[in-house]
Amino acid sequence: MRQIATPSMLSNSRGFSLLELAVCTVVVAVLSGVLLQRLLDYRQRAELAAVEQLAGVLRTALVLKVGQLQARGKESEIALLAGRNPIDLLAEKPRNYAGEFFTPAPGQVEPGNWYFDLRTKTLVYLISKEKKFPQGTTKRISFKVELSRLPAIPAKQSGTPDARTVALTQVNR
Repeated sequence: MRQIATPSMLSNSRGFSLLELAVCTVVVAVLSGVLLQRLLDYRQRAELAAVEQLAGVLRTALVLKVGQLQARGKESEIALLAGRNPIDLLAEKPRNYAGEFFTPAPGQVEPGNWYFDLRTKTLVYLISKEKKFPQGTTKRISFKVELSRLPAIPAKQSGTPDARTVALTQVNR
């Protein structure tokens, strides 16, 4: 006589087999690796965006300072801004600003920080991980406040001085 399977006989499963457990482990490991790779990419993009954002803030502060000097009739002092530390124009220094140095020794300023090089008069950002930026990019990004001339106005009266201003420019070595 043949027995019919009852529900109590069917519920005697023993759980995962070793093969099923191995497949699940491999799938979770691959997904974790992909997730970590994406997170590193987003971290690198965030660092670059933070550098660009601070450079934009410094450019805006510089334009405001030039406008302030022009409004007060002190155009001759605009040239004195060239080579100056642009961080001094901010109301509050960034948390990752290490200060001013005469060509700091390796390791004196940690990667991921800004410093002002008094010898070259440049504001430098040390990239935290060199592998994350495009190939050929240096380990640092440098900015300098430079004096520049505005384009000449064709209908300008003779004897008026050329318009000069300063700008924060990126100068990678």
